[in-house]
Amino acid sequence: MAKRRILKKDIAYVAGDLFLEALICKLYIPGVDSDKVDVVMSRILDMQDDFIRRANRPNGKDNAALVKEYYRKLRNDLQVEVDAIAAEIGKLSVDK
Repeated sequence: MAKRRILKKDIAYVAGDLFLEALICKLYIPGVDSDKVDVVMSRILDMQDDFIRRANRPNGKDNAALVKEYYRKLRNDLQVEVDAIAAEIGKLSVDK
């Protein structure tokens, strides 16, 4: 259970960092479309909720191999989503 708790804290930490980057982009970079930033911020919060919910409910609780594969896929999906959101934040500051 401790590893699940750490995973959920890591998800919240990463989501918080992304949210902070989007907020800084919105407040301190002139010419950034605040509506687009709001959409990205909403996506970050939805991503956090989704991944924490997924971390709470692994498939195949009785089979350790299935659980391990489930969390491996969860981490990979999280990394893909974080990279996509980070790229979207990067485009916001360039698109002015």
